[in-house]
Amino acid sequence: MVKEDTIFRKLRVIESLRFGLVPEYYIDQLTIGFDNIKNVTEKILRKCESFLPVGFQVCGEYGCGKSHTLSVMRYIARKEGFFTLKVEVDGEGISLSNPSKLLNMLFFSVQDNNIYSDYPLVSLFLKALLLKNDSFEKLKKFETLQKYLNVITALVKQGLIDEYYYIIESLLSCSDEISATDANKILSSVLRYSDFQNLKLKPLISRRVDDRYLDFIEALAGIAVLVAAAGYKGLIVTIDEYEVERIKNPSNYKIVQDMLYVIGQYLSGGLNLPKAPLCIIFSAINQGGEKGDPDITRYISKTPENIFEVTKWSESQKVELLKKIHVLYCETYQLWAEFSVSTGENLTKLMENKLSNSESRQIRSIIKWYITLLDLQYGPPEIKRR
Repeated sequence: MVKEDTIFRKLRVIESLRFGLVPEYYIDQLTIGFDNIKNVTEKILRKCESFLPVGFQVCGEYGCGKSHTLSVMRYIARKEGFFTLKVEVDGEGISLSNPSKLLNMLFFSVQDNNIYSDYPLVSLFLKALLLKNDSFEKLKKFETLQKYLNVITALVKQGLIDEYYYIIESLLSCSDEISATDANKILSSVLRYSDFQNLKLKPLISRRVDDRYLDFIEALAGIAVLVAAAGYKGLIVTIDEYEVERIKNPSNYKIVQDMLYVIGQYLSGGLNLPKAPLCIIFSAINQGGEKGDPDITRYISKTPENIFEVTKWSESQKVELLKKIHVLYCETYQLWAEFSVSTGENLTKLMENKLSNSESRQIRSIIKWYITLLDLQYGPPEIKRR
């Protein structure tokens, strides 16, 4: 039974590869240079775990695999017991110039952490209440989150959390489903006989423009302490495609820079906010012949040790990937067939000529075409059950 489960797990990997995608649970097996990324990531995690906030940059040329590298880093972080959030900015609706929307989109990725709940953020508070570990007391230093904790505690005591979690979840996640005024009116009525009837919740991001940048980093730091209180080692946040902030809406770029400045101030200890087990990783295209984006380097990563450059794969590395896929294919369909180096080299050269401007598209196409070639050669055969 175990063997059959393993085979069908590999079959799902093959099905993903037909679309040029690598499923996360097999990412360590099909990432060339995985050990290097792991070493870099683990150094970050050790700092983060010690409540030393970290800023980091993943950089490289267009299409070199920066997004995949971020995926690998999040995978490693979760395997190591960290909580992860991710977002891909578009320079318009999802941008550092709009902290509330950015935070809302980050929270959409909560379920990447295997939290299957209708109220994932509230569930973190519930875990923290259950554990009451060393990080639990540190939540008191974050006034806004402490108010949420107090209300959740009161609802739990009265057995009402299942009826009203959606109100708290909506405010916490910065959604537009309910206003803070309406939420407080409902909760004040429900908790009128408790010690928290006059407690006013507020969104994590203020409506006041001047407060939004500070609110954003305070919210992330607070959530980092919250996940530590819930049993995780810390919070890893990845922000992908930073370069579009420069391109899509140049008139807003000064606001983006202001946000970076405030984030950088917190990371370097320049703000009157508690230290948290938080790491923020940006991905960006190399600019002006230098590694990375100059603003990310200036405000966030700052030192060479906090920059990881993704280099283009050599032809031999691409062929090595195809060999790994060949082994996986043969194991899945229980075949005995040697890997053809010449086929791998010819396919690699073909895709390099066809898609010379984007290595990430090259890799996806090479994977898809190679699986197609194997299917044409072998069937694909049916899986043999024993």
